[in-house]
Amino acid sequence: MANHEWSLDELRHKAEAYCAGAEHCSYEVSSKLQQWGANAEAIASIIAHLISQRYIDDERYCHAFAHDKLLYQGWGRLKIQAALYAKHIAASFINLALDTIDPTEYLDTLKRIIATKKRAIKSSDPMAREKLIRFCLQRGFTYDEILPLL
Repeated sequence: MANHEWSLDELRHKAEAYCAGAEHCSYEVSSKLQQWGANAEAIASIIAHLISQRYIDDERYCHAFAHDKLLYQGWGRLKIQAALYAKHIAASFINLALDTIDPTEYLDTLKRIIATKKRAIKSSDPMAREKLIRFCLQRGFTYDEILPLL
């Protein structure tokens, strides 16, 4: 519970500033409003306002999230999908975002991850191939994507 009682206008302005600073989905903003002590009615009202003013757009968020996680964290489709589901994003938005991932960029990322991990694993290790596969699976890539690149 917040130490300060915020008015509806103050909460709306705080939420606008929060959304202006970085891309957020409606679930993240709802959670933040809850932390600030907003009730369910206020949260619904503020979220509706933020959506109407385009501060929040879950579809736009999905595209940015998928792109950034692939590019900067080296996540595969499965891990990106799971993270977006955890944020209560609609499956249709998730699928659209995953479909727009550039296949060349996706494979280049996987190749880079494999090359980096190969250097970290001792070549004399009899479990090197399995460790490499497990690492890529944990990053959200599938066997069908990993095996041809080994």
